[in-house]
Amino acid sequence: MLNFIQGENSHGARKTIIISSVIIVLVVLLALIFDWGRKENQTQEINASATTTADMPIVVNNIKDNQKVSNPIKIEGKARGGWYFEATFPIQLVDAEGNIIAYTTARAQSDWATTSFVDFVAELNYIKPTSTTRALIVLNNDNPSGNPDLDQAIFIPVILK
Repeated sequence: MLNFIQGENSHGARKTIIISSVIIVLVVLLALIFDWGRKENQTQEINASATTTADMPIVVNNIKDNQKVSNPIKIEGKARGGWYFEATFPIQLVDAEGNIIAYTTARAQSDWATTSFVDFVAELNYIKPTSTTRALIVLNNDNPSGNPDLDQAIFIPVILK
């Protein structure tokens, strides 16, 4: 009778261990899936804690959020030298459906091989989409390494005239 009781306790302990192990594995898998999904969907943006122009890697002088813009869109500002590669960085105009409707490169107006701010200018020519007047200007740092951890971008919502 003692063996039967011990066997029953042993079976119950094994069942508890198996259930606990399955729960731990599920928690770890969910944590990994959540973390991978967060990393895949994460856009490297300018540090949200930046509080002054001196903290920012790029500043656009002539376009503000939700400003009405007309074709062509002239973009002026300054970016730290690390934002450029070979004195340029890419800019896109993306409509509300996510379609790229214009693309250009910003050009440094002086020596870009510095950590200081360097003035830039760019001009986006677009064909106005018929389905929306909302768009985003996307300024990306030029990242010749291809390392996604070094990607940075700023987004300026605009209204197309």
